[in-house]
This record gives sequence, structure tokens and C-alpha cells, in this order.
Amino acid sequence: MIIVMRKLLITLTLLSVSFVIQAHDELFPACPSQHPDHQVNKIDLIKAPISIYKSLPEYPSRELSRGKNGAVILEYTVTKEGKTSNIRTLSSTSTAFAVAAKKAVMKFKYEPAIDTSTGTATSYTLKHKVTFEIEKNDSGIFMESETLDFDPLRLSRAIKYLPSNPKKSLTKIESLLESEANEYHRAILYYVKSSKEYDINSQLTFDRKQSLLNSLEALSNLNQSELNVINLNAMAVAGLSNIYLFEGENTQVINLLRPFLQNAWNTNFVRPKVNYEATINLAIASYNSGDFCSAFYGFDRAIKEGESLKIKDPDLLKYRRYAKRYMEQ
Repeated sequence: MIIVMRKLLITLTLLSVSFVIQAHDELFPACPSQHPDHQVNKIDLIKAPISIYKSLPEYPSRELSRGKNGAVILEYTVTKEGKTSNIRTLSSTSTAFAVAAKKAVMKFKYEPAIDTSTGTATSYTLKHKVTFEIEKNDSGIFMESETLDFDPLRLSRAIKYLPSNPKKSLTKIESLLESEANEYHRAILYYVKSSKEYDINSQLTFDRKQSLLNSLEALSNLNQSELNVINLNAMAVAGLSNIYLFEGENTQVINLLRPFLQNAWNTNFVRPKVNYEATINLAIASYNSGDFCSAFYGFDRAIKEGESLKIKDPDLLKYRRYAKRYMEQ
């Protein structure tokens, strides 16, 4: 049985690199490794630090008075004593938010990471996202940033005033791309271009696929820890996986989504809805490729992610049951 492809709708660990042989799957540990003899990051030997105290940051008064929401991504070291050090800002929507986040992280306390091969405490590098929200909102395709060189106002206007006719809109986007040098602007324009190409003919995937690849290429030249880059990269990857699935390119879907989801699940920086849809796509591609173990655990995770999003898809329960049946044969 081949599962019918579905359409997509449109914190936190890093380790220093060393290598060991791993026999289980990186994404779904209960499954056999797809590459049992390859070398991977030395993650099994390190027990990650456990948080025992986290202080809430103080909302900057200036940003609060302006009604501004924001977010900061910090990287820091958890020392052998369980304290935080070497705190640095990877991405922030304003200096005020970054300062407040750093002050809070300075007070964090952990049970230190343990090197299980020696039983001793070891330092450990983490990334952590601190979100400041007055009320829940959808920040849209991009947000203000002090760590990314782009012009939100100019970019917003360029997108807002695109012609309503998809073909005329494409012509305008292509004209903008010819003169646009800013890499993030180009990435956004290519992403919007892919949506207009979908509007013209959802069945023709070649141009859309190329636009999303161009968007990802532009993003690859930017700071990968920047919030806008993370968000757009996630949406472009999700859209591209949907095209590959539509084309029956299951291997392409798997190769694209496995590293993406491993990073997304580890950091929790990607929007939950994007994670949910990407997880379903990976499960479908795994099922269609005969990897029923990954399919089962993929559908299982998608069901749980759906519950947190208040989404109920009875088909996922059915597909998980099918995958389990085949997995046990």
C-alpha cells in the first residue's frame, strides 16, 4: 500500500565533535541504524546537563511600553560546576531583549553534564531560546533583528504591493531579484516566488522546486542561528519536501528531512506546525520506501505533536497501525 501524498500548510544542545560507532538510528533510537558502520558525533557517551533552576528574564520596560514582543537565541557553556559561562548572543530582535536574556541565563543552575565513559563532570555547550511575549501572535515570515542585515520595512512593502495576479506578480518578483543584492531579501523573494508558481499551477513542480532551492542557497550564506533564517529555512525545507513527496521522490524527502528534523527536535527553535507537517512527510516517505520502523515512530511522533497543536488526523492512526503491522512481519 502506498500512502497518498499530502499537501503542506504554509531548547537545545550542541556537542564538540568526536566520533564513535553507533548501532541505532539517530532520529528514531528504537529502530536499527540505517548506516550501522558510519561515524557520528560522540553523543552517547555524554549525559546532558539537567536544569535545576532557571530564572525568568525581566521584560525590558521600553519594549513593554511599546507593546513589542521579541526573542533571543543564546549560546553558553554549562561548566563542570553546573554554572553558566561564555554567554553570547547568536540572534536577537533588540539589544534590550538580549541584555535581559543574558542576565537571566547568568543565574541558571544545572546538574553538570557527565562523561559516562569516566563518570566525571564535563563542560557542555547549549543553545537556548528566550521568548518575550505580551500576548501570543504570529510573527509572520520575518521579524525585526539586530543580528541580520536586512530592511524589514522595504521587504514588507515589496511583498505587500505585489500584483494580485500571480503571473504579473512573478514578473515583478523576477524584476526585484535582478537588482536585489541582500541575501535574506533574495531568500524571501524566492520563497514568495514559489508560492506564486503554486498559484499558477500546483501540478507543475519544476519551477517551484528551483525557487525553493534558490531560497535555501541564499540562506546558506547567512547566520544559521539567526531567528529569521531559522524560520524561513524551515518553511523552505518543508515546502521542498512536499514537492519531492508529490513527485514520488521518497529518498529525496528522507535525505532532506532527517537532518532537518534531528536539529529541529533537538533545539525546538522551529515552529511546531512546520515540525508537525515535516514529521508526517518523513513518515510517509519512510513507509513508501519500506522503512516501516521509521514510519511507525514518525507517525507516532506526528500524532503526539498534533495533540499539542489540537490537531486530530484519524488517518495518522491508521497509517501508524499499518506500519506497525508490516514492521512486525
